Amino acid sequence: MKTFLIVNPWIYDFAAYDLWMKPWGLLKIMSVLKSSGHGAVLVDAMDRHHRLIPGEVRDKPDGTGRFMSQEIPKPAALKGIPRKYKRYGLSRELFEAALPGCRVDAILVSSGMTYWYPGVFETIKILKKRYKAPVILGGAYATLCREHAVRESGADHVVSNGDFRGLEEAMGIECGFSFRSLLEADADISSYTFNPYAVLRVSLGCPFSCAYCAQKKLGPGFMLKSLDGAIKEVKAFYDRGIKNFAFYDDALLFDGDHIEEYFSAVVEEGIKGNFYTPNGLHARFLKEKTAFLIKKMNFVNPILSLETANCEVAETWHDKVDRDEFRTAVNNLRAAGYKKGQYTVYLMLGAPGSSTRDVKESMEFAHSLGARISLSEYSPISGTLMSERLGERPEDPLMENNSIFPFYSRSTRDTGADKLKSEAKILNASL
Repeated sequence: MKTFLIVNPWIYDFAAYDLWMKPWGLLKIMSVLKSSGHGAVLVDAMDRHHRLIPGEVRDKPDGTGRFMSQEIPKPAALKGIPRKYKRYGLSRELFEAALPGCRVDAILVSSGMTYWYPGVFETIKILKKRYKAPVILGGAYATLCREHAVRESGADHVVSNGDFRGLEEAMGIECGFSFRSLLEADADISSYTFNPYAVLRVSLGCPFSCAYCAQKKLGPGFMLKSLDGAIKEVKAFYDRGIKNFAFYDDALLFDGDHIEEYFSAVVEEGIKGNFYTPNGLHARFLKEKTAFLIKKMNFVNPILSLETANCEVAETWHDKVDRDEFRTAVNNLRAAGYKKGQYTVYLMLGAPGSSTRDVKESMEFAHSLGARISLSEYSPISGTLMSERLGERPEDPLMENNSIFPFYSRSTRDTGADKLKSEAKILNASL
């Protein structure tokens, strides 16, 4: 038997908020390791309710809340950005105090957004000083910016998502890691003293290939969690007193028969919680029966992905939804009992091929259907088709931050972003 230290590192950024953020992959890895007879210790630097945090931690009713934060010097590439740069998560002192004193055979460090890598690097430095065990870096940044991670991170091994053989070789074990085993495993939340919410996945991957999304390089094409396993998972969380749930699925509604059976079972089990969809729902698959089921389950402010209502622009971005399908989805929500302003649409701001007029017309279209508007500022993400099309794509992953891109991107400045945001607020307030 071996013992592994599993670490979710800090976020270094201009802004961060706990919108149901949990290291899903690490919690699944923990579960698979333990079921294989190995030991695993989790240190989550982003745990807002960590036992070492002094004083009361406040949550909103939906379980979300502010991270601890500390202003830190900006990296050289960001010196010209007129915003405060912060370390989000545990203080350095609390993080070091949370590290276990036991011997570990290897350390697994995750990575999220590509532009969060400074927090990953600092975490690895501390771990290398404390332990003699090899550090294995994985996750989104490690996959999408592999060469940068190998060259700069300080990790002993950099493993891309899906390279399970490489991961096991680096760990010196064989325990059957696969996308399937991770999806079916129970999330191990035993390391947390308090859980104001839980994250769920009924599926993994996405069948679509949107130009702005890197999902195809991060996960499988599309696979479903077994129905029994999915129901068992949410019921186990509920029995522990958790009432807020966030779906991490990239295509939650894609298999209509499977998801309707799952939703029906959740209702029949008497699970009375609040369900959230931060990744957005595919409007094409929001059928009338599905809408009535999510209303029964109490989906709060269901979010629909549209990105743009301009058909010509949409054709260059994705093929997942059009105006008529979106309108039908909204009508189904309304029939199920959702009122104006009780559902939201994601629209993209500043993406290549779009214009101020396109965004404004998309906003007006969504508003006419009673949807609240959430504008998502575009930034180029390594590994996506849209980033390859963009001539001004930055070499440093730091500049892929959507908080940064508008400061130097002409395509974003030309959209009149601030004015559009103000107009979106006015439209939302009128609902």
